[in-house]
Amino acid sequence: MTKNHVVNIDNRNKGSITGVIKVISSNATSLILDTSVGGLTLLGSSLKILKFNAEEGFLSFEGTTNSVRYTAAKVPFFKRIFS
Repeated sequence: MTKNHVVNIDNRNKGSITGVIKVISSNATSLILDTSVGGLTLLGSSLKILKFNAEEGFLSFEGTTNSVRYTAAKVPFFKRIFS
């Protein structure tokens, strides 16, 4: 079952994301996440994760957001072969 995925960004300086499976990378200029709908990259400045709960799939952050980019979810190997 796919977890619900929502991105909220308030005035480009704080936000929250649901449906987060894991944090792949985090630094002051980027947050790279794996979500229930694929990869998600946030670019900006002074980015900082405030809270991450993997069990609930919730992440909150602060910092200036300049860009939000999705990458396609990986299709499982057997699904590619047998579809």
